[in-house]
Amino acid sequence: MKLPVNTWTKLLSYLVKVPVSRSESINDGALYVDLVKGRLQLSTDHAVYSFDDKYDNFVKALKAVKADLFRNKSILVLGGGLGSIPYILEKNHQFQGELTMVENDPAVIRLFLEYSLPRMNTLIDIRESDAIIFMEQNSRKYDMIIVDLFIDDTVPDQFLEADFLMLCKVNLVKGGLVLFNWMTVTKAQTQNYKDYRDMIFNEIMDHPLEVKTKYNHILVGYSFPTISGS
Repeated sequence: MKLPVNTWTKLLSYLVKVPVSRSESINDGALYVDLVKGRLQLSTDHAVYSFDDKYDNFVKALKAVKADLFRNKSILVLGGGLGSIPYILEKNHQFQGELTMVENDPAVIRLFLEYSLPRMNTLIDIRESDAIIFMEQNSRKYDMIIVDLFIDDTVPDQFLEADFLMLCKVNLVKGGLVLFNWMTVTKAQTQNYKDYRDMIFNEIMDHPLEVKTKYNHILVGYSFPTISGS
């Protein structure tokens, strides 16, 4: 059953979560689209994939890296969800550049096309592809690459390899940056994050830093040479 997204359901969502749709994904199992406090939220049984401009980890991270400076640049988003990242870029940072979004789950893409794309002005090049395959075949360079790749609440192992991060780095312009999202709720997740940060990310990326939010850490790293003041 689908409920409409309209003024009344948005108002109701400030009192209770309003279920909008439920679908199945071959990768993530159940996918839920709900209205929460007037915003569209995409979630699985254990994780929130998108939450419009309340996707706080990237609200904070994009502000920290001064995303306004990338208003007319090229940005690659690996992992689409309902499109919270392009939505935040457009709403908070007046983004008018080139944005490519890579998502390998057709169920997620269908939800994005139905619920999010019609609300946005940004021209988004949507690619249905595995992130590694896309990066290996890519022939252009980006000013910013955002990695938001999860199955439920876990970053798949293949994206934690040094080779994948090197792919990201070589696909950046000089002075470009990578933002890599990690969920750090449990002790095990936090330890895995720290191991990756210390042994891989900080060794490969230039001038690395991290942005901490309530449930996540965002790793930020630059290509060489770095942006002045980073």
